[in-house]
Amino acid sequence: MENPKPNQTLEDIIFMNRNRSYGAYSLRRDYHDRILKALILGIVIFVLAIVSPLIFAEDKGGHKETIVDIHMQEYAIPPEKKIELPKQIPLVNQVPPVAVKTQKFNDFEIMPDDKVEELPPTQDELSKSDVVIGSVNIEAEAGLEAVIDPDASTGVDKKVDIPVEVEVVEKPFLHVEIMPEYQGGLTELSRFLQKNLRYPGRAVDAGIGGKVYMTFIVGKSGEIYNVEVLKGLGFGCDEEAMRVIKLMKRWIPGKQSNIPVAVKFTLPITFQLN
Repeated sequence: MENPKPNQTLEDIIFMNRNRSYGAYSLRRDYHDRILKALILGIVIFVLAIVSPLIFAEDKGGHKETIVDIHMQEYAIPPEKKIELPKQIPLVNQVPPVAVKTQKFNDFEIMPDDKVEELPPTQDELSKSDVVIGSVNIEAEAGLEAVIDPDASTGVDKKVDIPVEVEVVEKPFLHVEIMPEYQGGLTELSRFLQKNLRYPGRAVDAGIGGKVYMTFIVGKSGEIYNVEVLKGLGFGCDEEAMRVIKLMKRWIPGKQSNIPVAVKFTLPITFQLN
């Protein structure tokens, strides 16, 4: 057996006079290099395990989600208002009395000729004149014509009926027996809004989120009109909600007493950033 030399390593001493072509010698010789590489690789994996969630969280920071909160509000049916038509005002034709020229025509009384003060007019005079027979003589102004009211003698006032047109404006119901429904129900309505709504860029940059309350009317034929913002968020969210609601197709109209009527809806739409 050879004596170990001062500069020999532990591996040289162990594998002295042995076949070093096997793997054991190579493994022991490169042991420190493999340990160093394993340590470096472990540190890299550890750092990636800590940093990667932060990187993915930063990438998802701009992810936006629009949540549609469909809330069917119930209202009490308002009492029907009776429209009172204005009463007809009787119009009375009041004709001012007009003096009419009359000629006295009394019953004949047989008297001596010397005692007769005034001779009655003859029939020819009465037929040729424009006077009316009366009990006394009345001189009327020239140029005046007598206006004879056929109802004046009966004492009945003449009434004139004036037709009055009243424009009746139908207000939309807030709650009816059969509420209007989106084609396909609430599931399809939610799917439609999720598909078409876009989170406004200004709201994303400002970190704005919350609910936009929209109101609209579902008409007798299911059409959507009078779309308004009841309570908004600003930053483009109100305009986006209004734009998408106007894109909706016709609804199934609501009914009251089995008659299609217009119904007013309130629809909250939630804009939320994750």
